[in-house]
Order: sequence, then structure tokens, then C-alpha cells
Amino acid sequence: MFFHSILILLLTIISIRAVAEWIDTSTSANGSAICADPTTIQKSGDRTRMWILFDYRKAIIESGDKIMSIKKREEYDCKKSQAHLLYISKHSGRFTEGKAVYVNDIPYNE
Repeated sequence: MFFHSILILLLTIISIRAVAEWIDTSTSANGSAICADPTTIQKSGDRTRMWILFDYRKAIIESGDKIMSIKKREEYDCKKSQAHLLYISKHSGRFTEGKAVYVNDIPYNE
């Protein structure tokens, strides 16, 4: 279900030619949002890469750290219905503000 939502999000964003950075694509009842940056979409064959931001209204706690936002770079293989995480950072402030409490640049081998 989550992958299906991301795929719909991706297809919607591809059709938008925006200059703005983060676009709110989904907001939950508690005010948390999933945003995407359409200026970062890169297509190559069946694969598409883009940046996504999860912004929380209420902090989540991981290993004792307060996390208010998560930024990810993901690659989607639309033909195989697969997603690969390429980068992730978790931040103590909203919209990646504050301290980066976790950063991982993930090598991806094809």
C-alpha cells in the first residue's frame, strides 16, 4: 500500500513542472506531512530518483533522539515495482532544521 502511494505520488509529481522545492503531497489527520521536491526528479529508463521529506508534528523517539523530520533519496523501478533507499537523514527539527541525529549515504549496486 505504501509503495502504491509513493508510485502515485511520483507519477503526479512528474507531471508537474514546479520551481518550488518541497511540495506537500500528503498530510495525515495529526498534521504530519509527506513532501517531495519535484526539481530533483531524475528519470533513466524504468528508474526514477527523487528526494522525499517526512515532517512530523509530534516527535518520534529513536535510540533516545527526538526526530521531527526525515529526508530520503530513493530510486523507484516502476517496471519491477521496487524502491531502493539511497540516502537517509533524520533531524531534530521540522523540515530538516536542527541537528542531524542520523545520516546514512547508502551505496547502491545495480
